[in-house]
Amino acid sequence: MPGRLLGSAPYRLDPSVIAQWRRLFPADDLGELMPHGMVAVVSMRAYGEVVPHRPPGNIHASQHFALFRLPRIGGDLVTTVSCTAKEIRRERRRVTLAMETRGEEGFLFSGRMTVLWAA
Repeated sequence: MPGRLLGSAPYRLDPSVIAQWRRLFPADDLGELMPHGMVAVVSMRAYGEVVPHRPPGNIHASQHFALFRLPRIGGDLVTTVSCTAKEIRRERRRVTLAMETRGEEGFLFSGRMTVLWAA
């Protein structure tokens, strides 16, 4: 149902995870701050945790992020996931989800994802 909060998921910015990321993407080293690319990682992990039962055949149609500030490594984050729209276009079900991530610093970043829902 549009407007419904689906749930929230915690994520710890563990230094060992950041070290693995930096091995893959050495140019993303921002010192004590989380690399920009991990915004998608945090958001997608929250989506997977909050919406674990998805029908096979879903298609990830689009995703957009708005970054306010990057969190410090070692901090705890919480991402809330809510449904913002459900519609049928060209005989396909579309679900749009909003994600908002907060940390010890307050609001950090948000995301919007549209999924073509298979069932």
